[in-house]
Amino acid sequence: MAKIKTIPSRIQMAETRHIARAPRIAATPRTRGRKWMTKRERWLQANPLCCDCQAEGTVTAGQEVDHIIPLWQGGADDESNYATRCIPHHAAKTKREAAERARYQFD
Repeated sequence: MAKIKTIPSRIQMAETRHIARAPRIAATPRTRGRKWMTKRERWLQANPLCCDCQAEGTVTAGQEVDHIIPLWQGGADDESNYATRCIPHHAAKTKREAAERARYQFD
């Protein structure tokens, strides 16, 4: 009986081909799980306001801990590279970084 490839395996193959062509970046490993949740909670307690809103002259509670320099660009996964952002500012920064990463990988 012939083996039929499923859609997820085709997607995985396509992604693997793109990754193989992409330049190798010295990405910083990400802290995960309970250890990250503890760091995140501690950071948000000490830095509760969105840094971008503050720069714009408004006061908004931040809900996201963002890496100023993305880990995929070699940014540190420690407090020297953290920033508190509200959800809209975090989404906008993430979108810009995703576009930059796509250009970087496939140029």
